[in-house]
Amino acid sequence: MISSNSLTYQYPSSSSVLAFPNLNLDEAESLLILGKSGVGKTTLLHLLAGLLNPATGNITINHTNITTLSAKALDAFRGKQIGMVFQNNHALRSLTVLENLKARLYFTKKTSNKNALVELLNVLGIADCQNKKTNELSIGQLQRLGIALAVVHQPKLILADEPTSSLDDTNCTKVMQLLQEQATANKANLIVITHDQRIKANFKNVLSL
Repeated sequence: MISSNSLTYQYPSSSSVLAFPNLNLDEAESLLILGKSGVGKTTLLHLLAGLLNPATGNITINHTNITTLSAKALDAFRGKQIGMVFQNNHALRSLTVLENLKARLYFTKKTSNKNALVELLNVLGIADCQNKKTNELSIGQLQRLGIALAVVHQPKLILADEPTSSLDDTNCTKVMQLLQEQATANKANLIVITHDQRIKANFKNVLSL
């Protein structure tokens, strides 16, 4: 489960304060956050990921109030409990697809099982790319690798930042199906932020900023 209360944030270079609605999601419940550029969608996502510290308020993920954790404890919690799908690919270019997944598990101190990793890649449709370097992948394959990196450690919260904005309708549908299937498989909360109205029908819970 995930909840937030009285969240606000102020960038050092700005005089305005961003205030966000309270969130309350049960286990495995999903949320779509819609809004135009500049309304604070990415800021909210980074607060939920513990990448930014709120000016006020608190965030609870899987019964842990992350706003009370030390920097070291927060890093460890994020590594194990949170998976992020970024707009830009964050895979290591010097490693193959399979090696990237192994590295992700190494940093979360989880054991690596090659068969399980290949099965995840198979589910995402890129098992045939397992020995390729990331610069050999297409944009669509990189997008799927990004999802694999976000879920390989079985997090309880999956956060996706504009995962479909650069995709055509067919690939938009595929990516959303993959994200929701992986969230269901891991009994994880899925929170997607976007300005892409095409995926609104995929969610029961929709928040507009």
